[in-house]
Amino acid sequence: MRAKSAWSQAVCELSKSFVIGRSSYGGISEIPSLILAGGLGSRLRPAFDAGPKSIAPIGGRSFLEYLLLQIGRAGFHRVLLCVGYGASQIEEFVGDGGRWGLSVRYSVETEPLGTAGAVKRAASLIDTPHFLVFNGDSFLSIDLRRLVEEHLHSGALATVALAKVHDSTRFGTVVLEADGQIKQFCEKAGWVKSESPDWCVVNGGIYIFSKPVLDLIPEPGAVSLEHEIFPKLLAKGIRGFLSDGYFIDIGLPEDFERAQTELPKYF
Repeated sequence: MRAKSAWSQAVCELSKSFVIGRSSYGGISEIPSLILAGGLGSRLRPAFDAGPKSIAPIGGRSFLEYLLLQIGRAGFHRVLLCVGYGASQIEEFVGDGGRWGLSVRYSVETEPLGTAGAVKRAASLIDTPHFLVFNGDSFLSIDLRRLVEEHLHSGALATVALAKVHDSTRFGTVVLEADGQIKQFCEKAGWVKSESPDWCVVNGGIYIFSKPVLDLIPEPGAVSLEHEIFPKLLAKGIRGFLSDGYFIDIGLPEDFERAQTELPKYF
């Protein structure tokens, strides 16, 4: 078993201070969910070019609405929308989140900050020891409460929800150890050894972070979670939570089209 670093010990203390979240529905429900919805969506064009891809229509709903429904159905009610391009369109659609039973606030970037930069910009709005982060262009069917519970019990700085896919060429793959620790993030078109030859493990686009992760994100400027922060976390301890659930990334026109019939089946 790995010895706990000073970082891990600090996170354990944070988790103890949030112990209400382990035994009380209300405690965990106070954890905010950040949705990264500031991207330009250039890869999705020309299938959709009427605004940010998070509001692209999927089976009669905005894609963003599926994420809001997922968050609300899991018993979470606080959402921070990290927006940039098309911010006014998103705010007009979502408002204060009341129609989904949510409380929504906004963190607005005036220039592209990348996935980590957007999280850092929202730091002043994060008032709990732990917080969820969702990519605004992918969906993973997952038990969010179990993800949070396992993170709190582990004392990890970060836990990444992992998906199983048959074709990993569009995604970076993840090497997961038997104890749940992530060993390596591989570049796109990589390959991960698994017990099954039929699927590979990839980043599922949902994370739970403990607040010290914010200290690893430099500012100002654009910073990537996937390429700059996750590699730093490998040395400090980052866990994976493997899901068998449905996964879709709408970033390309062909997957956007596939989502039209597949994603609504889960709602």
